[in-house]
Amino acid sequence: MNKYNYRVIKKVGETIKNTKLISILTVIILGFICMSVINVNKVVTTYKNAESEQEKNKIILIDPGHGGIDGGASSKDGTTEKDINLNIGLLLGANLKSQGYKVEFTRTEDIGLYTEGKSVKEKKYEDLNKRVSLKEETKCDIFVSIHLNTFPESYCKGAQVWYSNYEGSERLANIMQGTLKDKLDQSNKRKAKAAGTQYKVLRGNDTMAGVIVECGFLSNPEEYQKLKDEEYQKKIADALAESISIYLKEGVN
Repeated sequence: MNKYNYRVIKKVGETIKNTKLISILTVIILGFICMSVINVNKVVTTYKNAESEQEKNKIILIDPGHGGIDGGASSKDGTTEKDINLNIGLLLGANLKSQGYKVEFTRTEDIGLYTEGKSVKEKKYEDLNKRVSLKEETKCDIFVSIHLNTFPESYCKGAQVWYSNYEGSERLANIMQGTLKDKLDQSNKRKAKAAGTQYKVLRGNDTMAGVIVECGFLSNPEEYQKLKDEEYQKKIADALAESISIYLKEGVN
């Protein structure tokens, strides 16, 4: 074998050797990349699971307004808001529970939160105080009080949300106001409003987001017919549940 052929064979051998080495290194690098991606995915999945768990550990206290001797607002035919409030509240609770949230209620039947043997005024006072105290007793993260509106002028209509002075309440109220508009009545121009000292259940320095949802006007004939309808009540409840979920997800992130 002459020197030229030897050099060619040697060079080919080195090329093959280098190619094998490159192939091995490529496999090692690709394996490392794959393991890194898997590990990153595991971290992301773990983080998302922890995030979801944190979100679902939140407690929502649902307060169907009035009850017992206190019927609340009423329509021309005598229909009182307390029963509609309760229906919406229970539907809201069922929706949230189906998503895995923890739910508490101030009432789940037609009762007032008061002691018998007192005057009507005393019962109403005790009832409101008990609803306020339940916010602390349940250690809730969100307080939602369900109500219906009424007004001497029958043209007034539309859902409206009032919020407490807690820092997250306004954000929750705005989400709810927007969702209620989208799902119920896109012509509704009402805005979420600060409750100030107007409503006892939203007064004080709360440590949770708190809102009162006025779901519509019993004094408006068209809206009254809707409010009596169970499907419409479910639409309201679903809109509120969606809003709460959005609020909590944003808060966790």
